[in-house]
Amino acid sequence: MHLVARATSLQGALQIICLVFILFLGLFLRLATADGTVVDHPVRNDGKDYIAYAWNLKSFDVYSKDFNAVNQLDAAAPLPDAYRPPGYPLMLRALLRDRVDPDFWMRTVQVQAWIAVLTLVCSLWLAIALLGTWAGLLTGLLVAISPHQSIYVPYFLTETLYGALLVVALGFSVLSLKMVSWKWRRVCAGIAGVFFAAMCLVRPTLNQWVPLLLLLLLVPRVRRFHREILICSLAFFLAMAPWWMRNVNSTHEISDAGQMKATVQQGTYPDLMYKADPATLGYPYAYDPASAEAASSWANVFSDLQAKFASEPLTMLRWYAVGKTAYFFHWSPPDGWHDMFTYPVWRSPWLTNPLFIFITVVMRALYVPLIVCGLLGTFAVFFPRTSVIFSARDTDGLRFLALLHIFAIGVHVVGAPFARYSVPFRPLTFLLAIFFLLWLIRSYRAMKQAPSVIANRE
Repeated sequence: MHLVARATSLQGALQIICLVFILFLGLFLRLATADGTVVDHPVRNDGKDYIAYAWNLKSFDVYSKDFNAVNQLDAAAPLPDAYRPPGYPLMLRALLRDRVDPDFWMRTVQVQAWIAVLTLVCSLWLAIALLGTWAGLLTGLLVAISPHQSIYVPYFLTETLYGALLVVALGFSVLSLKMVSWKWRRVCAGIAGVFFAAMCLVRPTLNQWVPLLLLLLLVPRVRRFHREILICSLAFFLAMAPWWMRNVNSTHEISDAGQMKATVQQGTYPDLMYKADPATLGYPYAYDPASAEAASSWANVFSDLQAKFASEPLTMLRWYAVGKTAYFFHWSPPDGWHDMFTYPVWRSPWLTNPLFIFITVVMRALYVPLIVCGLLGTFAVFFPRTSVIFSARDTDGLRFLALLHIFAIGVHVVGAPFARYSVPFRPLTFLLAIFFLLWLIRSYRAMKQAPSVIANRE
């Protein structure tokens, strides 16, 4: 008995040491990336829009992506729009002072580094809560050393903030399924709904996720969670309502569908190339003179898609059935720079520091197996065996995560599967990958023990 207690205490101490090591390693990688990276022209492309929104909000109290007034104190107020959601611009507005300058960029980068640390902490907790301590620590280690969880910190892009809000929303969702007290299940469900709304206000990818949960109430096995889903949905709609009301008042529409139409149309090019020309990789729509017209209305989007399927049915079928998922999880963004980066950088520890380079080599070797296991785990969680080898509450939580994983992949299969869009979801993919390995181990042990149990009964 004394030996068992001693072994348990030693194991607990080792787990705490590993936990602290993972957190400090993740903190070091993110802060070092923030301090050691210099981006070539950080105010560009999507980031240019976000900064314009932040400036116009601060200077004119107008939500507009018109960049002409940025750093112009005597400019006229721009016209409002709703092309992009306000979550990330609101964060930038809080960090913006008198000008858009290098100091503003540095403040943003430092804040995003700590937001990335929050993503690691929440991912660790979520994995430990569902998979157990050692499997959870392994998941946390993968999230900590994943280069893509750090290299987006220096960009004016939504990946870092979106990823943090995603894992926080998932964490409260899992709590609402695991809590014994109905009071706390209700509180956690409401908080989850608010964070799902905050996530959609940063990037609208999962706008239909909560409505899908309401639709799933038609499934008898899901109906037992009707109270949690209804509370989560109510909180989601209440949190989204101010943005929708603002849009109706300013633009006479609940949301601007232009970006969604463009995203769906941009995803219709096989292998993200125009006429299979490698020179157009990543930006096929920029080389297609008909792309603007094709994305101008939903009728034109579907007409363009139908024409492409008619002319190249096998190529388009392969692209939508397999190719888009592969591109979504691609290690190197096809439209990016130097293996992992979205935009060029003048310097980065991921290019020069031996430790960072070693971590990149390790993670690149593990990456494809992890993604494959994550996809397999997404479906294995729904096998009947899962509820036998995992507790009922853990199974409920894992199935909820798997449903969101399927939905996120499906949304990007319909739209544009740019690799950077998968970055916020990769902690979830890694968790499901470790779950799958654990599922295989526990299934093997259960099968191995079954004959001996039958023999004992006989």
